[in-house]
Amino acid sequence: MAGRTSRYEYQVVVDFVSGGEVANLLKGYILAEGKKVRFSGVAYGRFGGQNVSPKLSPAAQKKVRELFGDLEGFEEDLQLRLVNGEFEIRPKEGTAPKVGGVGNEPPS
Repeated sequence: MAGRTSRYEYQVVVDFVSGGEVANLLKGYILAEGKKVRFSGVAYGRFGGQNVSPKLSPAAQKKVRELFGDLEGFEEDLQLRLVNGEFEIRPKEGTAPKVGGVGNEPPS
């Protein structure tokens, strides 16, 4: 959503994406108040649009509660940022980005 403002201040970084035809596994982290919180997830969708399902470990959930208080609201905000492309891609050292799927096919 253009012009959307978030009540959560953080940066999203994706550092791994698997190449898949229908779904992609992704890993990354958020940076907030000098703290790094890791997440993983699945990006999928062909019919009906794109979607991302981020997952936080119990330890990451605890950090998010400490930072923002509202875990459910934060998870929704993170999902929207991932779906809307509001993130930076920084592949881990020694790994080549493996991005595939809709919109990444070679031109015909």
